[in-house]
Amino acid sequence: MEIKKCTSCGAFITTEETICDSCKNKMNYDMTLLKNYFDENPSFNSISEISATTGVSPTSIQKYMQENDYNAAGYGTTFSSIKY
Repeated sequence: MEIKKCTSCGAFITTEETICDSCKNKMNYDMTLLKNYFDENPSFNSISEISATTGVSPTSIQKYMQENDYNAAGYGTTFSSIKY
């Protein structure tokens, strides 16, 4: 069994995943909040607007944008039109 660090929080993990269960659950929760936001608000302008409404931190939103996690999760929305 290999011990490695979660790439998100640095906790030690022993799974084949790159992030721990806690970070994975947080990411899934954030993705649900973002999906609901985009479903209800098809036009949005900025990360600060999205963050203020959803409670997802601007840092997390930027991370999802860079990794394109939101689109990869199958929600169909990309971050290409969001202002930093």
